[in-house]
Amino acid sequence: MSKYKSITVALLLCTAVSLQAQASDELDKIQREVGIMEKILSAALKQDTDNKVRNVSSSYLQHQGVVFSFDVRGSSRWSTVFASVPDAPLPPMPDIDFEELTEIEVLGEHVQVISDAVVVKTQEAYQQAMEVMRESAERVREVAEQERDVSREIRDLEREKRDLEFDRRHDKDAKEQELEKRKQALQASIKELEKQQQKLSQKQQQMRKELAEKKQARVKEQKQQLASLAKQVDKSLSLTLCDYGSGLRNLPNDEHVSFIIRGVSEGKTEQVKVFKKSDIKKCVVGDIKAAQLLEKASTYSF
Repeated sequence: MSKYKSITVALLLCTAVSLQAQASDELDKIQREVGIMEKILSAALKQDTDNKVRNVSSSYLQHQGVVFSFDVRGSSRWSTVFASVPDAPLPPMPDIDFEELTEIEVLGEHVQVISDAVVVKTQEAYQQAMEVMRESAERVREVAEQERDVSREIRDLEREKRDLEFDRRHDKDAKEQELEKRKQALQASIKELEKQQQKLSQKQQQMRKELAEKKQARVKEQKQQLASLAKQVDKSLSLTLCDYGSGLRNLPNDEHVSFIIRGVSEGKTEQVKVFKKSDIKKCVVGDIKAAQLLEKASTYSF
């Protein structure tokens, strides 16, 4: 009986070792296939998006599937920069607050930070847009400074006018006619300056409105470019899986091929796409098209 038990234990140990070796061999095969697929995906995505994809990496989660991740460098980061610029409200009269314009002026420094060699043409367009924004902000600053100078002149004249009225009340020897003449002259100057101030205020308000409209138009354009880029990425992924998905032959049919995409969603969220291995096989053999494969994928932001 003891000998029988020993044989049974030995057989179990051999079986366990054999299964472990088999599992390790399967993982090695999957690892090789995933490495090859990673290179194929990287090449396809870069070609289909005009080199806007980078940092393609992969990993395998046992009993779940393969996970690929990559960054998309397109318009999204620039949209974020534009979105961070606050609208410049018209300051109260007569003092002008330039606080809200400083961030617009500093934006020029970000051009070098967010520029990328692979998107030179888009970068040039962005720099031109930023220059327009800076020039517009500078014009607003100039008009605001003029308005502030006019405000200062009005305050000085009002002060002189009050001094004259004080002299009239307390200096009995003062020449009444000369004081009254000077007072009228001051009132006329103040009235003229107030008209000038009103015109400057209206001009400043119009310029700020135009600056805000330019910003909104640029943000809208960036969002459209981002949406277009996201479609390019989706199309590239589905076509690549249909064309080369057979290379993941050792991936179990009940597992998945997932993608974590950074840079195609607004803010700092990541977009996740999950494809079933069984659906990929259908596309490989022609039972479904690439567009249908994309529709079957689970997509969400996280």
